[in-house]
Amino acid sequence: MLIRLEKTLVNKISRFIGNPMVINEHFVPMLGTELDPYIKARNKTAVHHLLRYQWARCVLDDIAPKRALLDIACGSGYGSYMLAQAFPDCRVVGADYDRAAIQHAQKNYVLPNLAYTFGDTNTWVETIGDSVFDCVVSFDTLEHVDHRDIMMENLVAHLSPSGCLLLSTPCGRDANNVSPRWVHHRLEYSAASLYDFLRRYFETIVRPDGPDFPHSEVFDQIEGTSITYELKLNPVVCLNPITVQNPYRSSAQPPVAATAPS
Repeated sequence: MLIRLEKTLVNKISRFIGNPMVINEHFVPMLGTELDPYIKARNKTAVHHLLRYQWARCVLDDIAPKRALLDIACGSGYGSYMLAQAFPDCRVVGADYDRAAIQHAQKNYVLPNLAYTFGDTNTWVETIGDSVFDCVVSFDTLEHVDHRDIMMENLVAHLSPSGCLLLSTPCGRDANNVSPRWVHHRLEYSAASLYDFLRRYFETIVRPDGPDFPHSEVFDQIEGTSITYELKLNPVVCLNPITVQNPYRSSAQPPVAATAPS
């Protein structure tokens, strides 16, 4: 208990002094990326993390991305690796603001079409670059970001007009949680507020409780187990990114399309 409190205090202090320490908030699948070992161990956190990437693979298989995918807040890299395995002809980029997580990913999850980079959603061009992506996967990211509007503006600017965002974030409460218990969470949306927020940036939001939600059968794998997953706008598919004519934008060159691996 004392160690946990000390770690929480150090992490809080590091936000204010700008200490480039290990952020240490990423999940590492120590038993591999198959679900069964974690279901048997009743490891809800692991099952939830892996289920979402399995779902993403199924959704993206329907879309058949040809150029490039971005896994923002990729953490230890296992999810980016799962996507790169599934789409060997597509360039997959995993980005995270935890340098230790990126180092772990570069060491442990390696494929020819997979690259990792330090990336900050609020300084997108400077850290992630100007590439345009066919799809952005953003699992458990939004709740960690201080400036969520800037993140979404940057995301839409670097997403193909026909591209999609696959997003998850905790939103099970009926009201916004502005003081989450987990030290790394800045805000946990209610489903209603999350929907309003996402509709500012995408014309189409495909909800888990709607008739068109793809591949809900992935979540059936945990039926009859001790682990549950509340499909309440988490995950969600966002389509038709909204761009507006803005007279205050600079006249810089538009983002450059990413290329598939040779």
